[in-house]
Amino acid sequence: MRIRTVRQRNGEAGNALVEFALSMVVILTMLFGIIDVGRALFAYDWVSNAARLGTRFAVVRGATCTQLSGGCPAIQSDVINYINGNAAGINTSEVTIHTHCIVGETSFGLLPCAPGTSVYVQVQYSFQFITPLVPFHSWLMTSSSQMVVSR
Repeated sequence: MRIRTVRQRNGEAGNALVEFALSMVVILTMLFGIIDVGRALFAYDWVSNAARLGTRFAVVRGATCTQLSGGCPAIQSDVINYINGNAAGINTSEVTIHTHCIVGETSFGLLPCAPGTSVYVQVQYSFQFITPLVPFHSWLMTSSSQMVVSR
């Protein structure tokens, strides 16, 4: 049996540092990847809900609206301000919102919509990933909603 000298044990001390550095790179990459996936799911859920909420806002505040506050009847800027006001944790400079009324199958009009017509709202959000190893650094999320104005 051979006894190791102090010199031999010190020569192996660098191995632990290299192993620690390599394992931390893998662990931190996985951790930030999990955080990015969570952010993306949150943004995706917000985009789909924002289109529905914007459509509902415009439907309730149609052309014949007289008794509601906050944009009655609602025009496009009212819907955009309402959607952006509900954007907690979302970069609103990356949000694009399109609204219009669908009068027939092929004709479109500006808000406010008359009863019997449909309100169409489309929300687009360019989500930016923070993880550098993702092959694409942005993801364009799109959702649309359409409802009929009843009165």
